[in-house]
Amino acid sequence: MTNWEEQKEHLINFGILPVDNVPKNVLDYLKNNYDTNNPHNAHLAGQIKKEYEFKTWPRYIDDFILKQTLEPLMQKHTKNINVMSSDKPYYLKSLWINLQKKYEFNPMHTHSGVFSFIIFLQIPYKLEDEDKVFPKSSGESPATSRLTFIVNDFMGTAKDINVNVDKDYEGRMLMFPAGMNHLVYPFYTSDDYRITVSGNILFWAE
Repeated sequence: MTNWEEQKEHLINFGILPVDNVPKNVLDYLKNNYDTNNPHNAHLAGQIKKEYEFKTWPRYIDDFILKQTLEPLMQKHTKNINVMSSDKPYYLKSLWINLQKKYEFNPMHTHSGVFSFIIFLQIPYKLEDEDKVFPKSSGESPATSRLTFIVNDFMGTAKDINVNVDKDYEGRMLMFPAGMNHLVYPFYTSDDYRITVSGNILFWAE
């Protein structure tokens, strides 16, 4: 069983939606159409040099991403949000790409809006190699290179959900409440880029 398949149910239990297959046209556009003249670092928490904003994108990207907000798990998050006088549609407010190099990281942060997501385009390392970097770690599970969500357990205690992102995550997506704390630890064993795309989904209030 792959890490993706092994962790899917665990992530769902904590309100994180795994999306198995991002369409090829979405992946191809995101990989090939970012503009290095649009740095996004000033708006992001990441300690990552190459972060770029998409100024525009095709409608099919909106359609695919917004479709995921209709999943029951995502709707469960919003049923008790009472900030609008009437129901409003969602829209994709922002979209950016992270090209993370070895030793770079994303500190703990949240996003604005209702939902956020991560699309995994390229994972350059093997987890078994990463886990050899700090083999005597005393944590519950290895942290090197991991995407980690911070949630509260049934006792209200903060708990780390370490996501074992590896090459099997390429072409897949996680969607989660924008206010959920998360971070990305640095990786050490590849000179290539870890490439992800993220964005924020808001209510359309006009």
